[in-house]
Amino acid sequence: MTESATAARAAAWYGEGRPQSSPPARPRGNGRGPRALEARGFASVHHILVQLADAGLRPRFAEYCRAFGDIAWCDDPDDLVVRSESRHALGVVVDVADRWNGRTTAAVAKIRAARPALPIVLWCDRQVPAGALADLARAGVSAVVFRDESELEERLLSALTRATDVTFQQLTDQALARRVPEALVPVVRFVLDRAAAKPTAALVARAMGLTARQLAAELKRGGMPPVSVLVRWSRLLTAAYRLERSTEPIAAVARSVGFPTTAALGRLFRIHANETVRGVREPGGFGWVLRCFERALAKSNQGKRGG
Repeated sequence: MTESATAARAAAWYGEGRPQSSPPARPRGNGRGPRALEARGFASVHHILVQLADAGLRPRFAEYCRAFGDIAWCDDPDDLVVRSESRHALGVVVDVADRWNGRTTAAVAKIRAARPALPIVLWCDRQVPAGALADLARAGVSAVVFRDESELEERLLSALTRATDVTFQQLTDQALARRVPEALVPVVRFVLDRAAAKPTAALVARAMGLTARQLAAELKRGGMPPVSVLVRWSRLLTAAYRLERSTEPIAAVARSVGFPTTAALGRLFRIHANETVRGVREPGGFGWVLRCFERALAKSNQGKRGG
């Protein structure tokens, strides 16, 4: 397929050239209705792009990634590259080869060059030669998930929903600088960046070169809450950011950070931020949850000083 033909197909697929009207943002208030884009039926505009060598695997993949609003199947790696340039593409899943047994390495390299922060997940069999895996890793694959993983859904969601957004990191870094002792900032940053994986205290401790008991003592000494509480906040902050900044379905956001239902996510928002899920989706929702997180850290620190 020629480059111009590929571009034409992608343009038709995304409907380029049609005017897209954007509703004005509403100020944060007492209203609990959905955002304008969601109310107009565009809640599933975001999607993941999936290229599999065997089309027979599509139903299985769709079942494991049902948390996402839409899956766009791509047979042609060139088509995959063009579609990945859209801001609506949340992530890319590739196989080692395409349906014609051509390697996908070049396509991955082009996507990575155009979208440095876009999650690109390799979904493949364990029998793939080590050389092929190494080539794809060098090309820019951000995670490898094997098809026989026992926790396949969790692994796929975790790989596709890492909190790698630069703005998210900048805003949370500012909060950490204000409220977290400098020596403990790497601990909280590590947890925030792995919200979907729900890291255990043992895993966080190993990453910091400590035992779980030593890490617990360091957090207590620094006036910080335990790892379990930090993990809970990391999931809430990631969910709040995605709710406000995207038009993904609420259920998709909830499942992507480990909540089985929207109600489960809503309960924690009410407990920790005194807000509903739809309230968080309003403009300013993430900022409000971030302020609640800062208040919780300050309260924990005050409790330590009072003790």
